[in-house]
Amino acid sequence: MARALRRAVRHPWLRHLRLAFNLILTPIWGFGVVAALRETGVSVEAGRLLAAWASLHVFLYGGTTAFNSVYDRDEGPVGGMLHPPAVDGGLLPFSLAVQAIGAAFAAWVGATFLAFWGALFAVFTAYSHPAVRLKRDPRLAMAAIALGQGALGFALGWVTVAGTADLATPWNAARMAVTALLVAGLYVVTQAYQVREDAARGDRTLPVRWGAPRALRAAAGLLPAGALVLAADVARDLGVGVAAAVVAGALGLAAALHRWAARFDPGDVAGNFRVAMRLAVGASAAATALLAAWALALRA
Repeated sequence: MARALRRAVRHPWLRHLRLAFNLILTPIWGFGVVAALRETGVSVEAGRLLAAWASLHVFLYGGTTAFNSVYDRDEGPVGGMLHPPAVDGGLLPFSLAVQAIGAAFAAWVGATFLAFWGALFAVFTAYSHPAVRLKRDPRLAMAAIALGQGALGFALGWVTVAGTADLATPWNAARMAVTALLVAGLYVVTQAYQVREDAARGDRTLPVRWGAPRALRAAAGLLPAGALVLAADVARDLGVGVAAAVVAGALGLAAALHRWAARFDPGDVAGNFRVAMRLAVGASAAATALLAAWALALRA
């Protein structure tokens, strides 16, 4: 029984969902949740939070990474997998079925959440599908990820708690700008080791167009800008010390990107993959800890 379960978990279709990697994205949505709790004072049931989180991180993000794999057919590292399995004809319907389950969860959360969820589904589909393939153009790809996964991801967290009430405020505009900047920077990080495969497919990502070292330096410039706004936000509840730690953490991550850019070896694909994953996981863990502390402070 245990052996059969292990084989099922290791099935190529499930591996293409990259569920462990998608956990890294939780703080984007979580930022929206905590911000809504702070500004509206609305209480939210744990079941609603879990359903919203799963609909997004398990089913939408998982299904869209599998959908992207159908058209990318990567042989080298991708986010969360050093050796992705081969793609077969069943992966496309499987990816769509996974996303359909996610849509059902999103509908249970509410019509407004489903509408935002559907908008993000459309962005991700346009990002990967050959008919549109936003990924081919670095400007469109960056906009899709920064505004879709970043700003819209924050909005999905807010809508989980409060619907659209008070979503369109100056503070939330700043928060969505923060998530867009931070996600854009980390997006470049996760592309840096894929230059050869992206170039071979004709996908002109920023690291393909500029070269990975220059793109990493540009990403390093985005992170402190986003952190300054985030620090101003958390300082109101967690104090200046925590705000300073946020800025210091962002500067430290930016410095790590500059060091990586200085010694970047395009031939060491596996090594670059490992560096990118360490940086992405570290940044996500720090953001998760910050949000947890913030949520606890709001309950105190």
